[in-house]
Amino acid sequence: MSFYENLRLAWSCIKSNKMRSILTMLGIIIGISAVITISTLGSSLKETISGTFSDMASTNQLAFMWIYNGEGEEDVPYPFNLENSYAFKQDFAGQISSVLLSDSVGPANYFYGDDKNPVDDNKKTVSLYGYAEGYCETQKAEITMGRDLEFQDSFENRKVCVVSDNFVKYALDDDPNPIGRRIEVETTDGMVVSAYVIGVYKENDKQSRLTGQAKVSDKNKVTDMIIPVSYAWDLLDKPENERVNEVLYINGAPGVDGVKLKENITNYFESKKDSDHMDYFIYIQSLEEQLKTISKVMDVITIVISIIAAISLLVGGIGVMNIMLVSVIERTKEIGIRKALGAKNKVIEAQFLVESVLICAIGGILGILFGLLNGGIIAIVAKGIVSKSEEYSFISVNVSPPILMIVISFLFSTLVGIVFGLYPARRAARLSPIDALRYE
Repeated sequence: MSFYENLRLAWSCIKSNKMRSILTMLGIIIGISAVITISTLGSSLKETISGTFSDMASTNQLAFMWIYNGEGEEDVPYPFNLENSYAFKQDFAGQISSVLLSDSVGPANYFYGDDKNPVDDNKKTVSLYGYAEGYCETQKAEITMGRDLEFQDSFENRKVCVVSDNFVKYALDDDPNPIGRRIEVETTDGMVVSAYVIGVYKENDKQSRLTGQAKVSDKNKVTDMIIPVSYAWDLLDKPENERVNEVLYINGAPGVDGVKLKENITNYFESKKDSDHMDYFIYIQSLEEQLKTISKVMDVITIVISIIAAISLLVGGIGVMNIMLVSVIERTKEIGIRKALGAKNKVIEAQFLVESVLICAIGGILGILFGLLNGGIIAIVAKGIVSKSEEYSFISVNVSPPILMIVISFLFSTLVGIVFGLYPARRAARLSPIDALRYE
């Protein structure tokens, strides 16, 4: 008998005993759906974490510090200033796109309109930051007019700034060409900051979510105004020895392997340590490596929980075996007739084995569908809750079905059908035709 004939016969037997077949599949359906649900949630959570980190900053970003072990100053960080940060970038030309030497001045207000009256609705609030370069790259903000800040702006202490298109639209009357325009903002302590606009960046929804302003009207959103870091230090009245960053963030150039870059930087500072006769070591954190570590942890947790959930498949397999044994008993006379007509043991065995595998395969497919539905519903509900929450609106929820786990689950359900259907099939094949024909 051909495989197609066995399959057709198995399907007819399943259809003739619908309720019993469904109840037999139930254990397989529950086991597979549990595995797929857990895998979908695990995969979606992993993608969500990765996506949220990517929204917050470039994944090819490194943070590092020199820890100085000099006499009497154990574990004191060796700071970065404008000069050594720029020299460092030059030494890694082509591997580093920007060095994020920065400082925060704080909130400031820009008053616009004819009367400039702060009481009226003519105030635009900005967050004032000082950067040497790389703000727009880090925030993944597109420069629509002019340019971003450069190290030279800080070296020459230029009174310039980069503002958002939102600021231009509401504070500068949507000026079509604000480049070169002089603006003044006033900090909360009354200090007036004057600067010329050299660039405009396009604010995106991700920035609004990250700053908790997803539900704030565009007019009232607080956007960032970026000035050279040296200008920020002047405004903060910082002495020369405090015009530094103890931790330096850098963005790797596009296409550069973050792990390899980390290794190159470590070797670079090791060689400088010997030439400068300084006792320090370099501590580097890679956002890309952190994401990989989180991903591995999530994979392990998902696999362990999936294995626990898959134990129910064994219960389902035992149920399949029991029903197939019952089926063998019910069809004993049929087996006897087929053997009397010349059917070989292998043909009988194949008939029952195909039926067992078909039951488990159908159960596996239904389990996969239910699992994807459950995981998708939970992920979509989570996405809806997050999007409505001001506090967690920055989280980018992604629904990611685990393709590999779907394939493995289907194959495993088929394997369950083979393993637990083999004994009943062999038992049917080994029945004596005479005893089978006399069975009542």
